[in-house]
Amino acid sequence: MATIENTVDRSLRHWWIFLIRGLIFIAAGIYILCSPATGLIALGFMFGLIIFIAGIAELLHVYHANKAKNRGWHLILGIIDIILGIILMGHITTSLTILRLAIGLWFLVRGISLFSFSGLVRRSWVLALGGIITMVFALMILFNAVLGNMTMILWMALAFIISGIFNIAQAFWFKTASPIY
Repeated sequence: MATIENTVDRSLRHWWIFLIRGLIFIAAGIYILCSPATGLIALGFMFGLIIFIAGIAELLHVYHANKAKNRGWHLILGIIDIILGIILMGHITTSLTILRLAIGLWFLVRGISLFSFSGLVRRSWVLALGGIITMVFALMILFNAVLGNMTMILWMALAFIISGIFNIAQAFWFKTASPIY
């Protein structure tokens, strides 16, 4: 079994992998911003793929936990996830609609929570305003498919770019911290 020191030492020696990964992430983020339709299709497919993989994980849990009392429940969840994942990977529009609705509802709940919390914090008008803006934004995502899809694309592109920047920073940190290789 590898120790933490061996893993860190290996990471230090292979600092350039983080640099390459960072550059790829930044390039992917810029590509998604320049070609949002392709990015949207990839996002819809990935959503279905994640659900499919979750189903496989559930079935592996059933297989390995042969003495657990809730195996039947995990078996049903695994089968449903696999079927749903296959359907969503084959029907990207449906996948994107479900994802957009989930994100819109999440923002709506967050906005309501923020607005409610403003009453607990000495009637903070900043929190109340933030809650109202978040709720309006959520309703726009829920009822305007174009805005909802573009919001998902923008966040995905920014996530790639920010992750790329941090990978590059990590590469340079590893390079300066490593012995000469």
